[in-house]
Amino acid sequence: MWARAGGWLLLPYAVLLWFTAVPAAVAVVAFAIAVVGLLGIVVAVVVAMFRYGRAAVGILGAVLFLAGIALFGLDPFPGAIDGLSQWWPSVFTQPQTVGTWYWTVLALGVVLTGVGLLVTLLIVAVVGADSREQRDRVR
Repeated sequence: MWARAGGWLLLPYAVLLWFTAVPAAVAVVAFAIAVVGLLGIVVAVVVAMFRYGRAAVGILGAVLFLAGIALFGLDPFPGAIDGLSQWWPSVFTQPQTVGTWYWTVLALGVVLTGVGLLVTLLIVAVVGADSREQRDRVR
């Protein structure tokens, strides 16, 4: 349920990115709604992962965190092309800008999921609940 609702909360931001005449405040509100959607997806993944062992949760959390950091550094959609953006109409470069923002939201979601898994694993380890007890609580 959280993952489905989170996906729908990403939609306003995805749609608004295509329009350059949108005021900045509207884009910021849409991004905040998208972050709430990402957090809903993170909650769904964290709850689903605790059906598995702590080692699987820790490994997946670390991999997702590192992959998210790498995604932030690797942007395959440059926001502007040198020498081209001065005379090329912005209508044609808009997909590049939108692609960059989609990529950033994707990277943010991956990082948040990795951090969510690792923090939840840390809290469970500090509280000291047995993994069987934790699995019974999730069910």
